[in-house]
Amino acid sequence: MILKKVKLSTILLLVAMMLISIIAPVSAQNAPDAAMDGVLADGFNAPQGILVDEDGSILVIESGLGGEEEIAIFDTQAMTDTTALLGASARVIRVLEDGTQEDVAALPSLLVGQEGIGGGRLAILDGVLYATVGQYSSDADDEGIPDFAVVTAIGEDSTATTVASTWDFERANNPDGTTLFDSHPYGITPGPDGALYVADAGANDVLRIDPETGEITVFAVLDPLPGVFPSDTRGGELLADPVPTAIVFDDEGNAYVSYLSGAPFIPGSSGVKMVAADGTVSDYATGLTMLNDLRWGPDGELYGIQFGVFTDQGPTPNSGSVVRINGGDAFDVVVEGLPFATSLDFNAEGDVFVTTNGLGAPGSGQVLVFEGIAVAEGEETEQAAAEESGAEGADATGDMAGAACDELPSHADLTAALVDVVSAADSGGFGLNMWATLVNRDGEVCAVTFSGEDRGDQWPGSRVISAQKANTANAFSLPDLALSTANLFTAVQPGGSLFGLQESNPVDTAVAYGGDATAYGQEDDPMIGQRIGGVNVFGGGLALYAEDGSLLGAVGVSGDTSCTDHIIAWKVRDALGLDYVPGGVSLTADDNIVYDQSSGWAHAECGLGEVSISEALPTDYPTGAE
Repeated sequence: MILKKVKLSTILLLVAMMLISIIAPVSAQNAPDAAMDGVLADGFNAPQGILVDEDGSILVIESGLGGEEEIAIFDTQAMTDTTALLGASARVIRVLEDGTQEDVAALPSLLVGQEGIGGGRLAILDGVLYATVGQYSSDADDEGIPDFAVVTAIGEDSTATTVASTWDFERANNPDGTTLFDSHPYGITPGPDGALYVADAGANDVLRIDPETGEITVFAVLDPLPGVFPSDTRGGELLADPVPTAIVFDDEGNAYVSYLSGAPFIPGSSGVKMVAADGTVSDYATGLTMLNDLRWGPDGELYGIQFGVFTDQGPTPNSGSVVRINGGDAFDVVVEGLPFATSLDFNAEGDVFVTTNGLGAPGSGQVLVFEGIAVAEGEETEQAAAEESGAEGADATGDMAGAACDELPSHADLTAALVDVVSAADSGGFGLNMWATLVNRDGEVCAVTFSGEDRGDQWPGSRVISAQKANTANAFSLPDLALSTANLFTAVQPGGSLFGLQESNPVDTAVAYGGDATAYGQEDDPMIGQRIGGVNVFGGGLALYAEDGSLLGAVGVSGDTSCTDHIIAWKVRDALGLDYVPGGVSLTADDNIVYDQSSGWAHAECGLGEVSISEALPTDYPTGAE
């Protein structure tokens, strides 16, 4: 037998060992920020799917931990013979309202190293519970593992009966025409015609299955995506597999299929394809990241799960999210900070249930619940009412991201201050246009703007940098001690007291680059109301202090030399009247940039007249406390 772990399973291979050490179970104390009841249930072994039945019952399916039966395989990822462990340790579990768990059925699970492959997703059709199970890769002559890479029906007596083998169909047909025979039945849903539809993440296609006869036909085959590595299954071309993960239908019979790319899982390379009844495939949504599940909410909107963000440094912890998908490249993040989220579903009240830690140490999987995410029109939860009340005073454009943002200047005020300072042209540097971002004390972005006529009049890359700077100045300032991003420059160099700080809080790339680019810098910039993260360690970020001494957040400025960025940020803060700095590490006991290399808080000189201007800032633009 040859088992090639690719696509969804490759994710497991890349991070399983890492997750054992970096993922801790989410508790009520460290759960993601959102309106939530808390952790409904935990102790799962890599939960992959969740289903809320019509009666409100919650069902979870997990990958499991293999078993005791040894199976010799040739692992084509490691290019070596190895042994996998097979057993019936994957479970379907019913979760009661109080979190109590009841086993519904046991399913096959294969453990390859640290990677469990077993249960996938669940669906109910005509009162029968169906599940996708397993993945198999080999040559066309290999009959595979019994009841693995199949769709199974679960009876009332907890027995699982194979309805159709997607592996048998793949090895007989290989619809995508690649040189690899691979079947990983994953997403599953009832279709409007009474059939089951399965997203085969291994075969890159969507299959239609007759639940009565088990007959399989091809509904759609997804085209490959642009890739960065030569594909050994596609003639060495720079292509990546379009890994289908879930499927839903609308009232008109159109199917929506979520997909993610094969490795290296580039942020923004995921999306949703729309498949018409005749099999015609078109783009519905793009620019998403590792989209792993889809559901219609009770409000009629389409929602998805973003599994997480991978960079060249590996997986980013707690980077999963629930998103509202609006079509095109527009989407809203409605729940963030999830640890490797795999699936979601809604109850009738609009509460969303999410499975997390779909990868990680045994027993770390959880079900979280977030209230009022998709409330149907005409209904309102107490949470939604509270949010509406808290938002009173916000303008219709969303200029306020939350209650804390009303303590900060508006988008219009920030823009006016930035334009005035930049147009004065007395801040050294190149005299370029600038970006500016405000964050509140919780790190939520409250305003993003620029000084030019259009977003392209200043360096596009500086938009995110300005937000990083604001996040950093807020994150490392206190009510009695202000640290500017410029103050951190020396301390984070090799051998410095804060070396490595810049790696400690990665940018959430889904927040940084999501949404419609035409809104960048506008009142509805897609970053508004979200946490960008990131640590920036050169000039341009300053904490904001009110006259009563309260620390409200920070401003970040970017677009010229880093020394000029600091100067402009200082002047903008002065213009906004939020510079009541309590103390700092500079020679004037504030958060001004320092050039004395013996201080431990020094910044490199930029060489375009900034030093003398910076040194005069406390005199020419004294802080409010003075």
